[in-house]
Amino acid sequence: MSKKIFGIIVVIVIIVSSVTAYWYTQKKEEKGKAIMKIEVGDTVKVNYTGRFAEGNFFDNGTVFDTSIKSVANDDINYSKAYSFKSRDSYSPLEFEVGEGKMIKGFDEGVLNMTVGETKNITVPFEKGYGEPHKGLFINVSKNQSVPLFETITKEEYDNHYSENIIIGMPMTHYFWGWNISIFDINYYDDNTIKNITMWNNPDMNSTINVFGWETKIVEKISSYNPPEGRILLRHNPSENITIDKEKTEFLRVDNEALNYIISQINIGNKSISNIGIVYLIDKDTFTVDYNPEVVGKTLIFEVTIISISKG
Repeated sequence: MSKKIFGIIVVIVIIVSSVTAYWYTQKKEEKGKAIMKIEVGDTVKVNYTGRFAEGNFFDNGTVFDTSIKSVANDDINYSKAYSFKSRDSYSPLEFEVGEGKMIKGFDEGVLNMTVGETKNITVPFEKGYGEPHKGLFINVSKNQSVPLFETITKEEYDNHYSENIIIGMPMTHYFWGWNISIFDINYYDDNTIKNITMWNNPDMNSTINVFGWETKIVEKISSYNPPEGRILLRHNPSENITIDKEKTEFLRVDNEALNYIISQINIGNKSISNIGIVYLIDKDTFTVDYNPEVVGKTLIFEVTIISISKG
């Protein structure tokens, strides 16, 4: 055998050996990675995007939460749910699987996943945030009374108005948007202003839109419950309109259930949403749902495993 042929054979053997060794190493590494599957007790880091399952208005595919900044900032490709809240910073979620800090469906959904794997996890409400609480469906009358003469503190005045405090001063109500004027001024002994009485003076039979629906002024009576008097409003709501905390505060007049909702929102009760949604409309009443938006819904999480630390 010539030296030339022998040299070619040696080169071929070296190349085949190198390729075989590389292939074996890669397969071994891939096998090693595949073996590390998530189990109960492991600590994992994941990126996720949570959506509502598509189907109807209440399950419409919108994003309600994410750990990914680009998703949070992209409102074109990722429509947001009304309860979505932006954060100052975004980073992977870290948790111990099975510890109970995550909803059951999320905990179960990541089991047997591997590093780098992406998966859509469907979570029915039974394994998510549970059924809606019936006590958070608040019945509201379409008729609402508002004082014709309303007394507010000097601090409240300063928070909402910039005009000088002068009796008869024509102004616009900061929420209702109708005409008001300063009717009376009360003073402390040191001659500083204690409170101011405002005269609410909307035009009869006019309509306003401060809740997302038309509200009609149907009555103004100065002799009702003196010295307050009364403006009678008639609401004409539509379903699926959202009502934030400020609107709830103005809607709660004469409604103890809404007073309770506001008190719980103010103390940070997470089981009550600070945004209600009009759920049902009857002849003389309508219902507002103050359950958190994720409650009672089928959720879909797109999850990518960043790291696994065996427990």
